[in-house]
Amino acid sequence: MKKLFIHLSEEVSPIVNDSYECSVGFLKQHAQKTDHLSSLGQVIGLYEDWVAVGVNHQEYAELLQLAKEGAKLIAKHGVQSFNTSSYSSYYGLDDALISFDKEGAGLTLLNQIKMKPLLLDFELLSYRQRLLRGGRQKEPVARAVMNGLEDGALVFDATAGLGRESMILAHAGAKVVSFERQLPIWIILNDALKRAQGSRFFPFTLPVLSPIGTIKDYSLALAGTDNHSLTLANDLNNARPEVIYYDPMFPERENSAQVKKDMFVFQQVIGEDKDIIEFLELALELAVKRVVLKRPSYAPPLAVAGLERSYFVDGGQCRFDCYVH
Repeated sequence: MKKLFIHLSEEVSPIVNDSYECSVGFLKQHAQKTDHLSSLGQVIGLYEDWVAVGVNHQEYAELLQLAKEGAKLIAKHGVQSFNTSSYSSYYGLDDALISFDKEGAGLTLLNQIKMKPLLLDFELLSYRQRLLRGGRQKEPVARAVMNGLEDGALVFDATAGLGRESMILAHAGAKVVSFERQLPIWIILNDALKRAQGSRFFPFTLPVLSPIGTIKDYSLALAGTDNHSLTLANDLNNARPEVIYYDPMFPERENSAQVKKDMFVFQQVIGEDKDIIEFLELALELAVKRVVLKRPSYAPPLAVAGLERSYFVDGGQCRFDCYVH
């Protein structure tokens, strides 16, 4: 079980404070489901394989200092020396920290404490320029997903990740519902979307982030066998999506170039998706028209339940395989 330390700075905007309260509120619903203890901070709740631990200002400063000292120990004597040290009783090498400050929610890997926190910001000029240059006909993911759809068509992004493709699809006219099952990524994406709301740079309907969970939870809610996504299902009038976009995490190739910082942090938190076929089968059952699967350009197409891909859209280093019912 990995620990996710959560800290709220003294000076935050009302929007950032709202995203903090939203995240903590969800986790407190699960607090009774864990008996895990922490040597630093107070356990807020549990989700999947993460234990969320709230740290106050003093505990936050102590955690940062411990992580810096632990990093020095590893650099000098190796990982095994850390595992047998007193530092390992406070945090593990797979643990992470999210600090809500005046800029937003920043994600830090404690074993990479020297790296600047990963903060999602859709208002960055480079990203806004991409939206302006892109669109339904220019962005490969938009061409694959929005082909034949009218504006306002319901689209599920089954693995939203850092939210960029959810935003591209929303900009292309889709009514996007985004799903993300990894707690740290969900928290920083939730914060980024809240900060983007009302921005003059986004004159379109932003994606709606589902409560932490997956399209499986939504499917069960439609069947009346699970309450996890019941509110979302009710808000959508129990509608099934026209298209489901699915972008699983694949293992990096051995000769791949060094990835950018945001993707490095993302890959460390997410890991490899090992249930791709199961997820794809579920998506095919749930989607009304088709499923779009993102694949590396070098990877062979998948066949699921006897169904071959119908066509694909070339995205350069990746491609978008389309499965039509």
